[in-house]
Amino acid sequence: MIFLRDITTLLPPHRFSFEESKPYYETWLSSRTPSYKAKALDIFKNAAIEQRHSITTGDVLFSPRTFEASNDLYREKAVPLCAQLLEKALAKAGVSPKEVDYLITTSCTGFMIPSVDAYLINLLGLRNDVVRIPITEIGCAAGAAGLIYADSLLKGRPNGCAVVLSFEFPSNTIQLDNWSWDNVVGTALFADGLACAVLQSRESLYEQPRPMIVAAQMIQVPDTTHILGYNITNSGLAMTLDKTLPKVIEAHFENIMLPFLSDNGYTPEQVDHFLVHPGGIKIINAVEAVLAKYGKKAPESRKIMTLHGNMSSATILFIVESVMCQPLPKGHTAYVLSFGPGFSADQLLLKWN
Repeated sequence: MIFLRDITTLLPPHRFSFEESKPYYETWLSSRTPSYKAKALDIFKNAAIEQRHSITTGDVLFSPRTFEASNDLYREKAVPLCAQLLEKALAKAGVSPKEVDYLITTSCTGFMIPSVDAYLINLLGLRNDVVRIPITEIGCAAGAAGLIYADSLLKGRPNGCAVVLSFEFPSNTIQLDNWSWDNVVGTALFADGLACAVLQSRESLYEQPRPMIVAAQMIQVPDTTHILGYNITNSGLAMTLDKTLPKVIEAHFENIMLPFLSDNGYTPEQVDHFLVHPGGIKIINAVEAVLAKYGKKAPESRKIMTLHGNMSSATILFIVESVMCQPLPKGHTAYVLSFGPGFSADQLLLKWN
């Protein structure tokens, strides 16, 4: 049995409400036509995100920078923030650095070679034989994918411990000379955040029930590679966010969810929480339109999206953490799902034990 011991989250220090961000948007859009500018500002407002965090100030984000300069900032901020989070997460879980067998890191908003895990081993004193698994190209789905990898690895290691650390800085990828609506929508939806999950392959004496991974699965939807991702350009990472994405998710959601639940002896009505990566308001609306057939909603997903925006791979861990903070009884269940480039859907079934 693989248990999700704890999840710890961290938000970067710079915080912006819509009203605080609006002057930057207006300056950025000042060269556009009045109709374009009005539509873009409506997109920012209708994203319905109360606040978003960033690794730097608005002045830096909305200043012309090379890809190299943006990636240097990514690397500069990633190491100390990840070290701070991992130290806090291990202490919260009651796990020493030497007990970590697998260190899985997920991020798609910058590049580092050596990857951030190499620096964490040195800074926190992890074992030099810890298995490092850096994940870059799975995008928003990587948080759930990291849990699935940890589950598979720990099944072969009794009394083992795995860490999944997701750190994403999408605010740093804004393309100031890209006037596509993909770039505008991406800028409106995405924000920075970090989350760290600690998993164990042993049953310990916990203060309250902890979620056990009952089942996990990765699904690839055929012929959908074009609808979501990043294009690497001379100026940085340019967002691909096809307008059909909410409809594609709505069309495939049941076909992904129902067989998975059925194979594990559940119907949607028997699941207590649906924890779905929200993507944006349109996507969470599409998901809840399907869940309504079964008398279910995804309030935690909507709450995290409203409070913090889409933090890419870290988002799903924020959502699961919001449920783990509640004193839930033994036997409680949660369905976890993240969508990502590919187009992929990574899903897990959790049961509190």
